[in-house]
Amino acid sequence: MPLLACFFVSILFFFRVMQVQMEVQSALEVTSRELAVCLEEESTGDSLAAKTLFLKNMQGHKTALRYIRGGSLGISLAGSAFDQNEVYLKAEYRMELPVSVFWKRRLCLVQGAVSRKWVGWKGEREDTEDSWVYITETGTVYHRSRSCTHLKLSVRKVSGNTVKALRNKNGEKYRRCYKCTKQSAAGKSVYITDEGDCYHADRNCSGLKRTVRRIRLSEAAGRRCCSRCGGSGDSSAKAE
Repeated sequence: MPLLACFFVSILFFFRVMQVQMEVQSALEVTSRELAVCLEEESTGDSLAAKTLFLKNMQGHKTALRYIRGGSLGISLAGSAFDQNEVYLKAEYRMELPVSVFWKRRLCLVQGAVSRKWVGWKGEREDTEDSWVYITETGTVYHRSRSCTHLKLSVRKVSGNTVKALRNKNGEKYRRCYKCTKQSAAGKSVYITDEGDCYHADRNCSGLKRTVRRIRLSEAAGRRCCSRCGGSGDSSAKAE
């Protein structure tokens, strides 16, 4: 009878091991999916951020934390990898059991979870009839690329004494911004962009900022395609 009782107890703790594995696997899969959304393609990732997020997802799994040696801190993600197109999380930990399960009281377990990084649509999908495009509040065109130079301004500070001799990428002179520059810029510092045609006395001028929204192409009625990032369209289209 004692031997039979020990056998059934061992069977019960075998299912406890399975429960711990299921809880760890659940936290691993949730963490890998969340990281896959945040990380860029070919990014090396951050093992510390992965461990922090994993510990957060383990908080509700009391059974696993009870039997894992060292609790949540006893789980190592040192073997994880983020440098390819996928997020691979590898968890290594030990379980301490109150009685032997098949003559073992300490089990070394390894589990993993893989999620492909989300990097958006590529290739021909960008040219579909209702793809995503980007607009500004006051612009008259829509942009197919979020990194278009009309949207991503390169602001630099120059001397007001030399700004009249400078030219933008299109060879145009810089004129005074009617919003923030009321007086002569001589002897002061002003701000310009490589693509713009104004110089600004205030770094926070609305002319140096872009409030960008992403919408469907079908919602951009009345706007022309940007000649810089759209690949075609009216060459005189302006985003400013």
